[in-house]
Amino acid sequence: MRVKKVVVLLILLFVISACNSKTEKKSDNNSSGVTEKSVIADNKKISKEKSKEITFTLETIDGTTIHIKEIENGLEFQEFKGRPIYLILFGYRCPPCLKEIPELIELTKEHQDLKIIAMEVQGLDSDALQEFVTDRGINYPVISGYNYMDFISYIQLKAQWGGAIPLLLGLNKKGEVEIMQIGGVSKRELEMGYKELIN
Repeated sequence: MRVKKVVVLLILLFVISACNSKTEKKSDNNSSGVTEKSVIADNKKISKEKSKEITFTLETIDGTTIHIKEIENGLEFQEFKGRPIYLILFGYRCPPCLKEIPELIELTKEHQDLKIIAMEVQGLDSDALQEFVTDRGINYPVISGYNYMDFISYIQLKAQWGGAIPLLLGLNKKGEVEIMQIGGVSKRELEMGYKELIN
């Protein structure tokens, strides 16, 4: 079954090629990273709310609001219903994450139906992230994870994710998670994933 293969891939890729957002922290005020205490607190909150509908409202650095609702086997991005989505958790100091950015920029140009949404999880605030996005020429929505630890903790819980980055989640047109990959991916792998999401 595809889910079992994904879990095995996650474990292998975690060991081989990922950065760790927990270990790469700065001592300055911009560093927030994913801490064990915040994850435990948020996981308890999520567990209490399991019987309720789980929703999130995120804002990109350019002020666009994205509404997300938990569905069976995935997430519904209300503003992008019916479109394949790559949700990427990345860090501004993570070499595999930085290497992936040009590939994602090209992919956005080549596939107008594909929505790429990236969340920075190594602690950049919105102003610093805006400068980073401008410098790199990023053409897809980017969110500062700084204020969205609840969403990051939710992803950790649901994906059994240990915090290594980049983390790529591929959602098909129904919002179901079809792809989970930790570690940098090549343009070829991104293209193959895209084809899987639209079928």
